[in-house]
Amino acid sequence: MSEKRNIQTIAPLLADDFIDVDEPIFDTDKYSTFLEKNANRLGIFNKYLICKLHDSWIIRIEQVLDKLRITLNDFSTYVFADTLIEKYKLSIDPDHIAFPLTFEFEGNLRVEYDKVDDNGNLKQIRPIELNEYLYEQVTLIENEKIEIVFHFWKSQVKEKRPGERIIVIVSAKELNLKENQDRAWTELFGHEYDGLYQYFKEQFDSDRYVSDHNECEKLIDEFEERMKNEKKPTA
Repeated sequence: MSEKRNIQTIAPLLADDFIDVDEPIFDTDKYSTFLEKNANRLGIFNKYLICKLHDSWIIRIEQVLDKLRITLNDFSTYVFADTLIEKYKLSIDPDHIAFPLTFEFEGNLRVEYDKVDDNGNLKQIRPIELNEYLYEQVTLIENEKIEIVFHFWKSQVKEKRPGERIIVIVSAKELNLKENQDRAWTELFGHEYDGLYQYFKEQFDSDRYVSDHNECEKLIDEFEERMKNEKKPTA
């Protein structure tokens, strides 16, 4: 009989979402050092760690032969755009906007979908439709392999049952991230708010929390105030 695999050993960063953890079992400092050491290998993904894509909903997941694409609607950019639309009373329907970000895994691809029981044990399942990105843990980085454990949410709207958490373990030789948020922003707003958008991105990259309407309103107010001060005549 194969040994049971447990979320605490596979991806301890994600464990407390599945089981009761009496005391911290994950060394965040050690994990941060691990990510910094492997920054070149992770590339653009670095700036979205740790868990900065939380709440992004899934646009599509495509797997063809030895390649996997996971496309998300970047939640932080969406919230900022939604706040901008509301604040300036723009005639744009926020229910139909998206800022795509795509993970591309390729080479020696392995993808596994799992459910997690009350004891934290993983049970492999067939691939299913997923709806929302929750968290992730990078668990392995080698010259020929990157492994990431993703934590997704599966809605059960049609079945009228509670949703459930799904673990997807992905390993491949190469990981690339394609950012399409800039293009989507320009298609939506043109160039009128380019300065404000750049300020938002600066704040996001600085690790400021910007995935909340109130914080985005503050950010817009800050930018407007800065623009006013720059236009004031000097003595």
